[in-house]
Amino acid sequence: MSFITLILAAAVLGGAAGNDDNLQTLNSWLNNVLESMTVKIRPQKVVRIEDENVQKAFPDDHFYSISFATWPVAPRLPKELSHETLVRIRPDGAIEPIRNEAELKSFLAQSLTAIQDEKQAATTGLASLRLISAVANAASSPFEKPDVSVVKQGKDFIATARAAAAAPARGEVEVQLQFGADGKTTPESIKTDDRSRRGPPGGR
Repeated sequence: MSFITLILAAAVLGGAAGNDDNLQTLNSWLNNVLESMTVKIRPQKVVRIEDENVQKAFPDDHFYSISFATWPVAPRLPKELSHETLVRIRPDGAIEPIRNEAELKSFLAQSLTAIQDEKQAATTGLASLRLISAVANAASSPFEKPDVSVVKQGKDFIATARAAAAAPARGEVEVQLQFGADGKTTPESIKTDDRSRRGPPGGR
């Protein structure tokens, strides 16, 4: 068993790692990405995203968040990774790393194309918030129960969702998505505000 496989088996949260074929796919991908590093590093935390709204909005995909420790010194990472990375596993097993808010906005705009009512807008708002929290500054920490609101502006629906980072992390993350009469959004119509911060080492 490889070094990274051992790490993920120990670090993954959110379910039984041994029965997760997608985790094995993630293992293989991470092995390939990290094996070329001169200084061997490992994820601090790997979390399988199990969220009802995410499953409704993206029923064919699976998502993991990967966090790397940034204290006392943030490690240099391969270009495929950031210190807070969201990984999408497509139905065919292809891996898509999403390393920041800009890349996530592009993914959301490409994927959310048929939002026609308030209920759908609320679901996608909460799903988007959960994914954005995976690339937030405090992504390695859990978040409190989110709030969501939807308003109709002309023929558009505007969904706003926010959640506070749980202690010892602090701050909050917010996302706002505007869907036109065609049910679609654009990267420019998705606004994010990450005011979260990791807690101090050891939770102090």
